[in-house]
Amino acid sequence: MINFLFKIILFAITITFLLAWGYIKQQRKNEELITKLYRKIENKIMNEFNKKEKLTIKDIESLIKGTKVSLFWTKNKLTVTDSKLFIKNLIKNMLNKGLIIEIEDNNSRLYKVK
Repeated sequence: MINFLFKIILFAITITFLLAWGYIKQQRKNEELITKLYRKIENKIMNEFNKKEKLTIKDIESLIKGTKVSLFWTKNKLTVTDSKLFIKNLIKNMLNKGLIIEIEDNNSRLYKVK
């Protein structure tokens, strides 16, 4: 009898843990999507810097437009449709991380790998 009660309590604890974990994952889904999008775009830009030495904002905007990410456990997807809204935060983050530097050339801003 004690063995049976122990199994029921263990089963209840397991179900409670799984429900709590799923609830937390659901709440953090948007943050994970945004983080994944930023990482994917940073990788795209760094790969483009392997091909070219300098990039303008227009080059970066055209590169990131249409980038999609999704999480394997959900149907939600995140896509960059308006790259002009997204580019300011992206460039600022990459400058703060020290991935790129800004160069002024003929009154235009260029970016290159640090």
